[in-house]
Amino acid sequence: MAIEPIIIPFRHRPLWNFSYVLACPETREAAVIDPAWDVASILRAADSAGLDIRTILLTHSHSDHANGVAELVEATGARVFLHSDEQAGLAALYQGPTETFASAERWKLGRLDVQLLPTPGHTTGSMSIWAAGHLFSGDTLQIGSVGRPAQDPGAIEALWESLRVEVLCLDDATVIHPGHDEGPSPTSTLGEERLRNRALSAVTLEEFKAGVERASGWSFGS
Repeated sequence: MAIEPIIIPFRHRPLWNFSYVLACPETREAAVIDPAWDVASILRAADSAGLDIRTILLTHSHSDHANGVAELVEATGARVFLHSDEQAGLAALYQGPTETFASAERWKLGRLDVQLLPTPGHTTGSMSIWAAGHLFSGDTLQIGSVGRPAQDPGAIEALWESLRVEVLCLDDATVIHPGHDEGPSPTSTLGEERLRNRALSAVTLEEFKAGVERASGWSFGS
């Protein structure tokens, strides 16, 4: 029987970022996803729940998702894990040791199975994190929209491919935990998002672009 993870969300001003504590309920080992803005609250919540923070997982290296890394490492000694393409971006915020991956990877958080999924598009090294039917999607997938692609050539194509290959293959019951609170609800399911987010029902790249434009107001040209 699959272990249901402990998930504690944190909603931060000024950009309404989400950070998350993800933990194994049996061993109490915990990881913090995208620590930013209010590390003190994260530490208090973990301590109150009897959780041992050992890992930091970054969906990407943008400051609004990673500006608490150095403080959290200093407080806990946690290892920092991110995609290899995000190391340079993190260097402006944190100069300590990191562990990296370049392709999909599985590991254990206590007895909890976790998958790290490369989902480039918002950044070249963006990743999403899957654990027991929950997907922490960073800025790859928001509630009601997809993440904003980078301005680099090929970014919208990369985001389209990431969603098709790594996200849309998941079960409709998968709970989406986004990187920002900017949709109609803090969380949703993949099945619900397929119904309301036309970008996710697209069958061609042009349909995907049109769906993203409709949801976001951004324009990607023809």
